Parts: sequence; structure tokens; C-alpha cells
Amino acid sequence: MADATYEELILDILYVDGRISKAKLIGILAGLIVFIANMIYTIPYSLRAGPLLFLITMSICFFQIVLYYCICRCGGYLIRRFSN
Repeated sequence: MADATYEELILDILYVDGRISKAKLIGILAGLIVFIANMIYTIPYSLRAGPLLFLITMSICFFQIVLYYCICRCGGYLIRRFSN
């Protein structure tokens, strides 16, 4: 995977076996909702508090987005694997 282009990496985020994965799409939407909620509720306050708190808040936001994406992706894998 180290030799992959940006296009291949972006397609890997959403596609499985040449089709759009519903679990990955749900994970991306959940991450987007988390990002929007953080943009509304936590990021403005952290901007007023200072740059260090802002960087910590953005790191936590990024971790939450990746966590929800991975949970949805693993759930989709488990459903696909054990539903047969």
C-alpha cells in the first residue's frame, strides 16, 4: 500500500470490491456529523481559550472521526463475514 496513489487511497476509503460500501459510507457520515457538532459546540470555545487548547480539541475531534469510521467499518466487515 506504500506505492498507492492518492486516488487509490481515496477509493480505498469508500469502496470494497469495486462497489460503494454502505458501512464505510455510514462511517464517513458519522464522522462528518461529529465534525459538524464539534464545529458548532467545542471549537469556537477552544479558539477563544488559546492555541494549545484549540490543537488539543482538534486532535480529539480527529480521533473521534477516525474512531467512528473504524467502528462502522468493522461492523460492516462482521456483518458481511458472518451473515452467510
